[in-house]
Amino acid sequence: MSKMSKALSSDISGNPLFIMLMFVLVIIIFLAIFRSVSPFLTMGLGFNAHIGSLRGSFQIEAFDNQSNSNACFVLFYAPWCGHCKTTKPEFDKFKQSYKGPIKIISIDCDDDQNKELTSKQEIKGFPTIRYYPDGLDGQYTEYNGGRTADDFKEYVSKVQGVLAIAPDNAAPVNNSD
Repeated sequence: MSKMSKALSSDISGNPLFIMLMFVLVIIIFLAIFRSVSPFLTMGLGFNAHIGSLRGSFQIEAFDNQSNSNACFVLFYAPWCGHCKTTKPEFDKFKQSYKGPIKIISIDCDDDQNKELTSKQEIKGFPTIRYYPDGLDGQYTEYNGGRTADDFKEYVSKVQGVLAIAPDNAAPVNNSD
């Protein structure tokens, strides 16, 4: 090495700012490598931890309706439950026809991916249907109405404040006059 390059390297490596930047760089690399191995090394630096807990089909369903609303109308069900076997097809029928801002979600409580959420929501019986105006982490209203697609439509229309879906039996407009 020439005298000039030796002098330049000793000036940089002795600089306190350089030492501090190198230390920060080593810490960042260390956290990036070990974060996937151990979540405890994140030291609370996790981002969107709640979103990370939404897994499997629930995550897809929760964000299926593209809107800025956090409101959710949720069916918690178990596939083996007799009442769920009649309620879920009606709920699915409603979910397919609904076009409003409220997210319509059905959650299989027997699915291992949903066990944590089911426990957190303290689901004790099936089917459990709830309306969450501020999302799943907020307060909720227990739905105790009828179990048909029309009953669900009527309830969501009331909480939404407008008619959710135009009636299927609306009379055609006749402009021949």
